[in-house]
Amino acid sequence: MVNDRGLTVKRAPSWATIVGDMSQLRCVAERLGHPQGPDVAADGSVVFAETYTGRILRWDAVRGITTVADVGGGPNAARFGPDGFLYVTQNGGQAAQWRSSRQRTPALQRLLLGDDGTATGPPQTVLTGVAGVSFCAPHDLAFGPDGTVYLTDSGAWDPERRPDQGRIIAVDPDGTGRVVAETGATFPSGVAVDAEGTLLWCECYTNRVIRLRPGGVPEVLCTLPEEQLPESLLLGADGTIWIAGLFAGGIVVLDSRGRQIDLIETGGLPLNCVLSGKTLYVTDLGDYDDDRPDDEAQMVGRLLEVAL
Repeated sequence: MVNDRGLTVKRAPSWATIVGDMSQLRCVAERLGHPQGPDVAADGSVVFAETYTGRILRWDAVRGITTVADVGGGPNAARFGPDGFLYVTQNGGQAAQWRSSRQRTPALQRLLLGDDGTATGPPQTVLTGVAGVSFCAPHDLAFGPDGTVYLTDSGAWDPERRPDQGRIIAVDPDGTGRVVAETGATFPSGVAVDAEGTLLWCECYTNRVIRLRPGGVPEVLCTLPEEQLPESLLLGADGTIWIAGLFAGGIVVLDSRGRQIDLIETGGLPLNCVLSGKTLYVTDLGDYDDDRPDDEAQMVGRLLEVAL
C-alpha cells in the first residue's frame, strides 16, 4: 500500500485486533478528527488538539470528551506551561492534503483556562515568526527546565516535493523567539527537552532522531526503520525515548543511546503520546479508509489508554 505520506508500508493491525490480546489497553474516546499533542492536566485529565475541527479537547473518566477551546485552523499540540497557560501550536489549518475552511495564521498560541477547565477567551498569539521569517506550520512543542518553549516548524506535508525548510524554534519566557536549528527539508515533528536542557527532535522525512546538547551542535542519535516513521517523541523519567511510530503499530521505546528496547503495541496509526505515572495515553489517527479522498477529514481517530 502506498499511503498518503508517499511511503510504501504494510498497514499495522487494527486496534480491535490488538486489544483482544491486551487487557491493559482500552479505547477511552473515538470518532476524533486527527487527535494530536496530548498533555496531562493537574487533575489527571488529558488535554489534546483535534486538528480537523480546530478544537482543544479534554478527556476524563467521568465526563468523557469536553471542549476546552475552539481555536480554528489546525491546532497540532497542546502543552501546559509553567506560567499556567495552555500553549498550542497552530499550523494554520492543514494535515497532509486536508485544509481547514477556517484558516488561521500559523503561530504559537496560548490559552488561559478558568476554574471550569475551559478557555476564558480567544487564544493569545505569542509568536508568528522568528528572524523575519513567518512560521510555515508549527507542529509540536515542549518546555525546557528554564521555562523556554521549543517548537518544531515543520512546514506542509509533501514528502515528494519537500518544499518547506524545517526549523527548531526557541521562545524565551519573555516572548523573544530565536532559531535553534535549521533542519533542511526534513519535516521535524516531535520535540522533547530533558532536565539538563538537551533537546531531542525527530524527522519524518529522514526517520532520524536528532540530539542537541547545550552549547553543542545537532547530532544524529539514531535512524529508525521506515515503518517506524516518527510522528512524535517524549522522554521518560529514566531517560528512555518514547516514539509514536506511525506505521509501527505502537509506541517504540529507545534507550538513551537510541537503541530500541521495547514496542508497546497499540495497533492503528499512533500520532502522539503522553505518560501519566504508570499510564500511557496515545492519540491514534484511526482506521483510515485509503479509498476515500486524501483531502477528506475522516473522523476515525481515537484516544487510547495503556496500563504499563
